[in-house]
Amino acid sequence: MPVTIKTLHGRIHFKVQRFIDTTNAIDQEQSYFDLTGQFPEVYITPRLQELTAHYSTLLSYKEVDHLIVRMTGEKQISDQKAWQIVNDKAVEISQSWQTQTEKTLNDPQWSFPKIQEDIDIYDPTSREVLVLEDAIQVRGQKENRVRKQSVKEDQVEDSVENPPKAAKKEKSPAVFTNIAMLQKKNQEFEFIVAPIDEKGQETVSFPDRLKARVIEEYHDEEKPLPVVAITDGAKVIRQHLYAVFGLVLIIILDGYHLGKKVRELMSMIAQNKEEKAIHLKFIFHHLWVGQVSTVINYLETEVKPKNPEKHRELINYLDKHRNEIIDYRRRKKAGKMIGSGYIEKGCDQVIGHRQKKKGMSWREAGSRSLGILRVAELNHEWNHLWFPDEAANDSEPLPLAANS
Repeated sequence: MPVTIKTLHGRIHFKVQRFIDTTNAIDQEQSYFDLTGQFPEVYITPRLQELTAHYSTLLSYKEVDHLIVRMTGEKQISDQKAWQIVNDKAVEISQSWQTQTEKTLNDPQWSFPKIQEDIDIYDPTSREVLVLEDAIQVRGQKENRVRKQSVKEDQVEDSVENPPKAAKKEKSPAVFTNIAMLQKKNQEFEFIVAPIDEKGQETVSFPDRLKARVIEEYHDEEKPLPVVAITDGAKVIRQHLYAVFGLVLIIILDGYHLGKKVRELMSMIAQNKEEKAIHLKFIFHHLWVGQVSTVINYLETEVKPKNPEKHRELINYLDKHRNEIIDYRRRKKAGKMIGSGYIEKGCDQVIGHRQKKKGMSWREAGSRSLGILRVAELNHEWNHLWFPDEAANDSEPLPLAANS
């Protein structure tokens, strides 16, 4: 039987003897590789698979296809195969995460650490365990689109043809991925996303995955854990965080998102640009030092709104987050984090840089699979996941690309 093994150094062609297994009720023909299990992925070596997966998290599948041709001198894989390698590895990683998460949450010997209720967030010497969470969305693929026979764009299942002009346009559904960053004992941050199945659906909820990682990292803490979360104003993020840490959790509203929200609403509230500038100067001055009541009183008594509905929305927003709006100036002087820039950059590293490009649309499996592989790289788990025997003997992780 002729066989072609695809490697980083090109293709190797030879013939393989086949055998008849007479021990089964039905005689089954097998090759040497079938018996030894050396090449389960249709004669593509693990190194070539790893290279494909790594660059697929940075480049389009078509670009990866071209890159491998330049490296090996031959067309080793198709963009469809590259997508399949990524998806299969993401599911494999997910299955491992799912098993570990369920084991941790069901282990009676490992309990969730007690959360410290009172934390001096302005004390430069006090210990904090930071938790950052955000969600990122990419353009989803329309279900009623007609698929092309040849792939032009990025993903195999994500490359589609626009419907006829006469057809009614539908808004593309968004694909969301929740991402958390947990500060570990060594002060480094670990990226956390939920595991998925072949269709991109979560097999373990995002809060359960985060909770399991907190237990694994901090279950042996003797004192209550001083957890501080910094995030934007999204309701679903608070639901996740409270589900993991309880209502005693201290949450700081990110200063950047607070300012952005105020600017957006004041653009619709103020009568003109001059009034807007005056109002924003007062509001930002007092919010910077956490004087929420002063700002709310100013809005109610000094601002004549052009849009009363947006005026009330801003007041309600500030009142709802009253306990999360802190003295940002004082905390910054203490040398402590006041914004969620880390997690925003993290979302871009995991999803945005690769997937938020013109013309790209995604299904959940395609988007989240790439995200899972990227998380594995950023957490320095790549070697272990692909070559565990080598990783056990080598403490140095593979270097990431320059734009990592």
